[in-house]
Amino acid sequence: MATPTLTCDLCGHRFTAEEGATSCGNCALFGTGGCRKVRCPRCGYEMPAPARLPGAIADLVAKLTGKSS
Repeated sequence: MATPTLTCDLCGHRFTAEEGATSCGNCALFGTGGCRKVRCPRCGYEMPAPARLPGAIADLVAKLTGKSS
């Protein structure tokens, strides 16, 4: 399965969720990994992390229909 990419809403840069999570430093309010946001590695704009449920449903449908995603 290919790594899904995100597109920054502000500058249009495409990056992986892992890149967005690692570009975020330790948050003083929530600590490491507690805010469920990703930060664009290019411009620093913060966005909500992508929901996991749609991807899980797509994987399940692909598995049940015998198609690889």
